Amino acid sequence: MKKQNLSEEFLRMQKLAGLITENQYKTRLNENQASDLINDGVVLYVSDDSKLAPGFIKPKKVGFIVYNVAIKDTLKSISSITGTLSKKPEVAQVFNDNYGIIDINYITTFFTDSKNWNPINSENELNNFMSKYSKIYLISHNGNSSELKESLNEEFNPFLDTEEGGYMREYIDDIVEDSMDEPESLDLEYRSDFDMAFNLALTKLKKDHPELDFNAIEANKEFFF
Repeated sequence: MKKQNLSEEFLRMQKLAGLITENQYKTRLNENQASDLINDGVVLYVSDDSKLAPGFIKPKKVGFIVYNVAIKDTLKSISSITGTLSKKPEVAQVFNDNYGIIDINYITTFFTDSKNWNPINSENELNNFMSKYSKIYLISHNGNSSELKESLNEEFNPFLDTEEGGYMREYIDDIVEDSMDEPESLDLEYRSDFDMAFNLALTKLKKDHPELDFNAIEANKEFFF
């Protein structure tokens, strides 16, 4: 616990010094939480959205980690962790934010089919898993969730260092900032708001800078979310 407190204090100092953003601060706290669970002997079960209603839901390279702090034995049934998750409104909202309103049965099957989940119990396995996805959710058996988005931070996105990426990031931020004066401001944490901001920014950018490679921008859309 002392190590965890020191790590959190170090991150807080980095944030106060302006070395990391608020989102990076939250992300790294969440990553520390996943590592701490591993170090405490908790088994983490991992999956991804390629197993979410294949053929019906288009995968977006989103990973999922579920756990129960009481489960430290891989022989335990995955249903002891995921059995009731689809009934949690906050969990259903995670899926709705990413894929739109989808059939609750898709979510239930995703969570309860044991073939969808693999156990990991080492930091190497955790790091390997996290390197594969553009977004990862850490979800406890009671429905509490946090988002691991480190792979989406600008420092890890080569595309955002290109002219197209830099312009698009700036235009999206401007759209969101301008919406603050509107009755319903945009919040990029929500999928529908992000899609709206992205489309508005893309339209404006095409008008202002038609020379840019817009196919590349659209192909890298998820890096901005």
